[in-house]
Amino acid sequence: MSGSKNPPRPGDRNRTRTWRRWAIAALAVGAAVVGLYASGLLDADPPPDPGPDPFALAPLPTSPYLNTGPDAQYVGSEACRACHASRHASFRTTGMGRSMAEVDPAGEPPDAVFDHPPSGRRYQVRRRGGQLWHRELLLPPGPREVVLAEYPVRYVVGSGRHSRTYLVEIDGFLVESPVTWYTARRAWGMSPGYDTPHQGGFDRATGEGCLDCHAGRAEAIDRSLNRMRVTEAAIGCERCHGPGSIHVARHRDPAPLPPGEIDRTIVNPAKLPRELAEAVCQQCHLRSDATVIARGREASDFRPGLPLQAFRADYRVASADGPMMVVGHVEQLHLSRCYQQSNILTCLTCHSPHAEPTSEGRVAHYRDACLSCHAPDRCTVDPGRRQIESPDNDCTRCHMPTAPTEVPHLAFTHHRIGLHPPKKAPQAASAGAELRPFLDLSHLGEIDRQRSLGLGYLEAANRSKDRDRATRFRDQALRLLSDVHAAGLRDPAAEVALGRLRFELGLPGAAGHASAALTDPGLAGDDRCTALFLLADDHAAQGRHREAVAVLRELTRLRRHPVDWLLLADCEGALGHQAAREEALTTAARINPRLWKVHQYLAEQYRQRGDHERAAWHQERAVP
Repeated sequence: MSGSKNPPRPGDRNRTRTWRRWAIAALAVGAAVVGLYASGLLDADPPPDPGPDPFALAPLPTSPYLNTGPDAQYVGSEACRACHASRHASFRTTGMGRSMAEVDPAGEPPDAVFDHPPSGRRYQVRRRGGQLWHRELLLPPGPREVVLAEYPVRYVVGSGRHSRTYLVEIDGFLVESPVTWYTARRAWGMSPGYDTPHQGGFDRATGEGCLDCHAGRAEAIDRSLNRMRVTEAAIGCERCHGPGSIHVARHRDPAPLPPGEIDRTIVNPAKLPRELAEAVCQQCHLRSDATVIARGREASDFRPGLPLQAFRADYRVASADGPMMVVGHVEQLHLSRCYQQSNILTCLTCHSPHAEPTSEGRVAHYRDACLSCHAPDRCTVDPGRRQIESPDNDCTRCHMPTAPTEVPHLAFTHHRIGLHPPKKAPQAASAGAELRPFLDLSHLGEIDRQRSLGLGYLEAANRSKDRDRATRFRDQALRLLSDVHAAGLRDPAAEVALGRLRFELGLPGAAGHASAALTDPGLAGDDRCTALFLLADDHAAQGRHREAVAVLRELTRLRRHPVDWLLLADCEGALGHQAAREEALTTAARINPRLWKVHQYLAEQYRQRGDHERAAWHQERAVP
């Protein structure tokens, strides 16, 4: 939200509607029909057989592994450690094994101060009271420091090989810090996505969508967006091997397995077919332009040993007559001739999840992986030149070079194995760009493919920095999801998406879709928050401010977002509840200190009451 907007005032509908349109861009039980027959009074024929359900969910695939089913429970990595101590110890030295942890100030990089001129902010990292604190201040500080926000850090995300990002907990909500440590530069800087003039400070929600791949086990509390319960901080054994309860129970019996028999109580990815082995890695390392959870499933339903596309669909932007555009590691590997001409090459060919090569042995480790298929004399580079440019004979130097990424300050190994000529100048975005699924979705019926693609287009539109493309993608999403709705499918995620699209495009009916979605008791996270906001907005627009307040009070328990509090302030003001209105405005400005007009308004209110200390506090922060 831009700090130049005025705070809401009773009856000022135009200004409030402008805020709502900004807000939605940041967003981020039907009754059964029963036939009744009057027994003894009406001799009616039984109702006709309705036939098969046209919207039946695709059945989950089966697996010979017993822990892929719903009866298997997660037990935590400590239960594995008892029998697999050496594997557990080596895994904990890997990047995955150190993916997230509670912050230990003694082990973190040194205190520092750095400025971010584009946003006019200064950041401090310092230790105080046995905790690590991140602080945000105005820049320049003026005659004295003007602190906008300061919070103790709770979690560190990342092993530190490339970077370390931090999470703070504010009023029970988990939020990403705008401050990250970059290992290569040995310096603090803005977190990925924050290096812009309008970066959001401490207001980026960190929910299940983030922690699914960075934490071992974490779940949202009470259907919220980012009130999180973390039960295992770092990625653990069960992320790749599946829930361990059946395996643990089996091995309480000392009787050995018959010779040659595979232990089916736990998944061993090395024994899976290539597609299923890759799915274990792809659950986190396949990062697409759009990812859509399958109807009737949740992201956490995936189990190693099952195909990933049974639980989600991943889409990449492609030109209408060309290949995929910018891709990540998984897609790069699949574009490699090495991969395409082999039926055994997978992530595990080069990467052991249980250990990583030492810095001294790294080149030899990856060279040996290449030489397991390629004869040494196949290298066509002149030996003299190779001795000069790569004396340790590093295959990856030419065939998997380090390439820049969209994340500032970072570069990663290019995973399209092959020859990499000098990079050509970027081409203009294709007007015919479209979404294509990365994995095969033929197991889905036509209606589910339409639903999934429609939701994919909406997500890709929200991520796109190309305004024209985003508009085309929203039009595609509206067309596909409207067709799905017209066909009779009532799916809460699709209802929320239709409500959001109609709201963004200024079309009627947004609240109806939101209300329909909210009848599903399982609606949670971002979808639930979006539906509640759409409903509250409609109540407010119709002058039903009491109903709007009730919905907004629920919404503010599920997420921490300034627009919810701004709309609440507007509704409380319309009801004549001045104290509640000012409390809501104060909360909005605390979440987003850049709402300088709100600070200005509050400063004036406190001046009129003679509370000069509070007035001065807000006035210092009323800086555009």
